[in-house]
Amino acid sequence: MNAPDFFGDNLRIARLTSGLSLQELGERVGTTRQYLSQLETTDKKPSPDLLEALSYELGVTTQFFGKPVGNTVKDEECHFRKLSSVPMYSVRECTARITLVHKVVEVLSQYLDLPSVNFPDFGPIESGRDAAMAAKKCRQYWGLGNGPIESVARVIEYSGGVITSLGDISEKVDALSVHRERPVIIINSTKSAPRLRFDLAHELGHMVMHKGVESGCKDTESQADQFASYFLLPQEALLASYRPGNRVNWQCIKQLKVRWGVSMRAVVFRLRQANLITPSQYRTANITLSKKGSRSEELDDSVVREKPELLRNAFQLLGETFGSNFGGVFERLGISRDIVGVLTDSQDVLADDQWQLTSNVLPFPPTAI
Repeated sequence: MNAPDFFGDNLRIARLTSGLSLQELGERVGTTRQYLSQLETTDKKPSPDLLEALSYELGVTTQFFGKPVGNTVKDEECHFRKLSSVPMYSVRECTARITLVHKVVEVLSQYLDLPSVNFPDFGPIESGRDAAMAAKKCRQYWGLGNGPIESVARVIEYSGGVITSLGDISEKVDALSVHRERPVIIINSTKSAPRLRFDLAHELGHMVMHKGVESGCKDTESQADQFASYFLLPQEALLASYRPGNRVNWQCIKQLKVRWGVSMRAVVFRLRQANLITPSQYRTANITLSKKGSRSEELDDSVVREKPELLRNAFQLLGETFGSNFGGVFERLGISRDIVGVLTDSQDVLADDQWQLTSNVLPFPPTAI
């Protein structure tokens, strides 16, 4: 009888997702880092007892290793905010987790009709002016008008994008986006509400302007910032709301912040872009804001916090339909619900104690949903 297939790349992805080094995993399962490296990179297969130990430590089933995950996310596909300052092990851990996020979405699409992907492509662009025009066209493309956007996350998810946080790794790499058939945006959910909205708009900028373009450099990041600024606070609204004067009008800046859901620092940036404040006023305004701290601002709590909904709602629907086994989705994935919870920011939704089928009616098979 032939031994079951074993794909070393699956071991690499599961190990990186767990945040374990070869040395750390080897110590846990009683083997060497050299042998684990061979399992990941050659056609060697582990013994049955080692396979069981690896499955246990990495939170996957033994069957997870028997079929290639496929479609592995590469570093160059990701728009990292500051790639040069992100440790390579964090980049690898992040791309491994995003690979599994794509796998989760692929399996969910077998149960549910997810939104069709519908993002415009305004690239390639060459300047901040091009980015501002792309933001205006993007609003027009989705029929968003010139008023405040209630939820940037919903705009992205209704257009077929996926937004999630990847646990503690998200804080190390900050926000990033991945160009795929179904784009993914990773957020740092610990940020203030205005900064989170700006991050989402920034990553959206990469998605509509920089497809196939290597980003992370000063120019592409500046263009994404320009896009986000104009997308969240259109030029016409800014010109109609702020009257230039001898002093910075902080009361008006605060009103703009709350109404448009952007930070005061972002408003000041836009005011300078529009020549509504002088270079001197811009400098002194930023000095004032810096003295109050860079991580939070006054009235942050007055801005509605963005909450990605697509993945959470998908699991909510599966739970309501099938009960605590979610229609066998975790068995199909071969990944523990704890890990899936972290990958989709849905730990509370996936908790066992709230999903009990209340009738004796058998659920339909997944394809019937």
